[in-house]
Amino acid sequence: MKFYEMMVNQKINNIKRDELLKIGRQYGVILSPEHAEKIASILNGKNINIFDPQQRQQVIQNIAAIAGKKTALQIESIFNKLT
Repeated sequence: MKFYEMMVNQKINNIKRDELLKIGRQYGVILSPEHAEKIASILNGKNINIFDPQQRQQVIQNIAAIAGKKTALQIESIFNKLT
């Protein structure tokens, strides 16, 4: 299980705008390129552990400030599926 957590966290902590847009389309989350860029900048290099509920919630709050509550809830749903 730890290996899976490490892989997921590494992907999230290194995600690029285009990857985020592609994943969003797969899960039905509509993101503008500008929002995807800002969200990627929140995630990149921060060593975020989305398996930690407190860290995940903080990220969701930051995403809500950028892209709105609806988008943040959709992304939270994706995080919950991964965890």
